Amino acid sequence: MKRFIKLTALVLSVLMLLPAVPAVFAETADPADSQLRFNEDGTFKIMLFADPQDDEDLEETTTALMCEALDKYKPDLVIYLGDNTVADGYENQRKAIEAVTKPVVDRNIPYSIVFGNHDEEHNVSKEELLAIYQTLGNCLTYDAVPELSGCGNCNHPIYSSDGSKIAFNLWLIDSGMYYYDRSVSYYDIVHEDQLAWYKATAASLAEQNGGEPVPAMDFQHIVIPEIFDEIYVEMPFAMGDLTQERNGKIYSSLPVFTRLNGYWLEVPCPPDIYDGQLDVWKETGDVIAEFHGHDHNNSYQVNIDGIDVINVPSCGCNSYSKDVSRGCGLITLHEDDPENYDYQLIRMYDLALCSGSAISDAEGGRSKVYYALVKAADTLVQTIFFLFRPFYKLFPEGLI
Repeated sequence: MKRFIKLTALVLSVLMLLPAVPAVFAETADPADSQLRFNEDGTFKIMLFADPQDDEDLEETTTALMCEALDKYKPDLVIYLGDNTVADGYENQRKAIEAVTKPVVDRNIPYSIVFGNHDEEHNVSKEELLAIYQTLGNCLTYDAVPELSGCGNCNHPIYSSDGSKIAFNLWLIDSGMYYYDRSVSYYDIVHEDQLAWYKATAASLAEQNGGEPVPAMDFQHIVIPEIFDEIYVEMPFAMGDLTQERNGKIYSSLPVFTRLNGYWLEVPCPPDIYDGQLDVWKETGDVIAEFHGHDHNNSYQVNIDGIDVINVPSCGCNSYSKDVSRGCGLITLHEDDPENYDYQLIRMYDLALCSGSAISDAEGGRSKVYYALVKAADTLVQTIFFLFRPFYKLFPEGLI
């Protein structure tokens, strides 16, 4: 009962306090000095680095991948999707953070981060880690309400090209580490106080936007649990290795491949229980897409109840991942049509095959012939996916 009262008090505090915050920012910020703003051509590009998951000796190939992607595509913002560093102790973590952000800091590109389930496992708290990031380059991440679950829950408005209004919004959410009761769920959930903060802040933004929700995207480390309802088939009973249990349900062990746009190379690892995040997005009506890392090998893109859910594969060459999907994500927003964005997976092999690439010559790199073979194999598989994808329209549940 005490816990319920405490949570209720916190939620009420968030609801009363936060609606004023975006309004104050919007009124006092000089549009000419806004950190995030659509370009004169009406575009805004966001590059996504998921799961570098390395220590103070960052793999040379990871650094080369980041640098070459940044130089070729010139994003306006970079977002790190969690499991960014895994060094032991404060000094090593600081060196690791300096290494993983150096490609962005050297290019003076604004960046933001979310935490994953591994960042805090090395004797340094998230609050301490965030403080380190905030000393390096143009880090935009802040802890909007320190009392909320997690650390670094915040949002970044993107202003129109003329600076007159907030045209888009980015949510950065700490999806946690591990659930307090492992018998219920292994991974953590997005908690009620975080969802209350999100709803209150979104309502304030909508009020400033004439009552209409400001189009938005969500960035977090761990995927929502509804991913199982989307890519697997719910089964009536367990059938050994042919099925798996999640969310209190029984699903097929293999996904319906025709539902995927991209690779499924490992079973997704969301919480084992529903947390209500998807329902709150749908109720609020602003989130058009969610981007996450966590499952290093996966690069699928699916749509769940009108919201795109996209797994960005690992960019880290020292953490587990597959060369066929390793890379980073690139989002291109369009001011005149913000709900129709472009997304592409920038694959490491494509960068390595570019003239002047340092990836093959970096420690841990492979020959250009190797990367060409990986590209050929990927092209073949993607062609097969493309040819069979219409099958989903005829048999949305697959043939099981």
